[in-house]
Amino acid sequence: MIWLGFVYGFATLPTHLKFHVAVFLVNPFKALCVCLNVVVVSGLVKDVVQRCLGELGLGLGSGCDLLVGDCGSVGGLRGVPGVYILVDGGVVLYVGEAGDVARRVGGEHCKARIGASEGVARLLMYLLGEVCMRSDEWVRLNVVDRERFIVNRILKPTINKLTIITVTCPQLKNPKTRNRERLKLEKCLINKLKPTLQYTPRKP
Repeated sequence: MIWLGFVYGFATLPTHLKFHVAVFLVNPFKALCVCLNVVVVSGLVKDVVQRCLGELGLGLGSGCDLLVGDCGSVGGLRGVPGVYILVDGGVVLYVGEAGDVARRVGGEHCKARIGASEGVARLLMYLLGEVCMRSDEWVRLNVVDRERFIVNRILKPTINKLTIITVTCPQLKNPKTRNRERLKLEKCLINKLKPTLQYTPRKP
C-alpha cells in the first residue's frame, strides 16, 4: 500500500519535481547537489529580479510572479507576457523576453527550433565542443540527418535539463509603449546576471 501511495504521489508531481525525485532515488548525493544548486541560483536570481522590477515600479507579489520550472512547466503560460531565464546547474545561460512565454519557450526553445529562436542558436554555439567531440556519430550522415541528430541527440536533451525561471506581469505587455517595460526588464537582467550566451566581458 505504501508503494502504491508513492507511485500515485509521484504521478501527480509536476515534471520538474519528478526529475529531482528520480535523481534522488538513483543518486541521493547528486540529488542534494542539484537541489542546492537550484535553490541557490533561484535565490540569487530572485534578488536580481526584485531589483530590476523595482526600477520599473513593479514587484513580486503585487501583480508579478516568479516561477522556477523546466520545459514541462511553461505550458500554462500561454498568452502570458514575461521574461525568462535559462539556467544550467549554477550557470545563468540566457535571458529572453516574450509576449507569449509558452509559445516562445515551449514552442521554440524547448523544441530546439534553431531558425526560430536566437536563444537556441546561441545554445548551439555553446555546445559546439560536444558536437565536435561526437562527430564520429554524425559525420557520415547526409545534411538533413546531421541536423536531426544534433537537434534530437544534443540540443533537445540539453535544453530539457535546464532550469527555466520565468517572470510574468500583466504590465509587461503594452503595445502602446512597444513593450518598453518588458524590454527594460530584459536589459536590466542581462546587465546584472551576465548570462554566458549574451555577456561579453570588457577587455582590460
